[in-house]
Amino acid sequence: MKKALITIILVVVIVAGGTLATVYVMLDKIIHKAIEVVGPEITGVSVEVNSVSIAPFSGAIELKSLTLGTPQGFNANRSLFVRDITVRISMASLLKKVIVIEEVIVDGASITWEGVLGNNHRQIIRNMQTYVEGFTQPAAGGKPPGPDRKKETGRNVTIKKVVLRNSSLVLVAAGKQLATVPIPNRRLTDISTGKGGKRPEEAVRETYDLVYDTLSRSAGEHSRVFREKLGELEQRGKDILESAGEATAGIREEAAEKLRDIKQGLKNLFK
Repeated sequence: MKKALITIILVVVIVAGGTLATVYVMLDKIIHKAIEVVGPEITGVSVEVNSVSIAPFSGAIELKSLTLGTPQGFNANRSLFVRDITVRISMASLLKKVIVIEEVIVDGASITWEGVLGNNHRQIIRNMQTYVEGFTQPAAGGKPPGPDRKKETGRNVTIKKVVLRNSSLVLVAAGKQLATVPIPNRRLTDISTGKGGKRPEEAVRETYDLVYDTLSRSAGEHSRVFREKLGELEQRGKDILESAGEATAGIREEAAEKLRDIKQGLKNLFK
């Protein structure tokens, strides 16, 4: 009888262990898929990630080679590429109402800054804000948010720290890459720490907004480099158009006007 009971217990343990192992093996794939499906809904651009790995006992999630596409109306191939992202979660908080993200480490980001003010990233932030408002703001005609979204209660989160390191800013204007400059390592703290935390998508938007401010400062610190490169671009364009003859007079004037607008924008941004 005892042997039979032990055998049953062993079978249960093996089956349960196998089930947990399967869940563990599949969890990274589930998160991977979720990022590439939900990410575009939130940001309004394509989102791709090469791989996701999870260390469940330490609460660490690692993403390799994350790429954000470009909003409509912009010319760059991408808005953001990150070599490594590590998210560390407080395991104890998983049993509470608010999940605490201890830190997010963004390592090796290449950030494409298109337009005078990094307008591609401003558009992504607007897309995020529109997505967040869809959960709380009335729809057209004063109707409440849709029934599907009202059911998405989810868990709120709070983010203690975001670290940006080993990263660079790529300035693109008039469809051309002007310069690549390093971004000083930054540490952002106490994000989305209001009472009760924030919805995950809102926390992501707030984080992105703070990173955008950091990038704006970095762009301002390298204004001289950007002006020089823009001047070189302007001169190259003039040389090419002038060599094409009078037939391109209208095109030449239009291009010159666009470059003047960009230069004025840079002057206002960096003065």
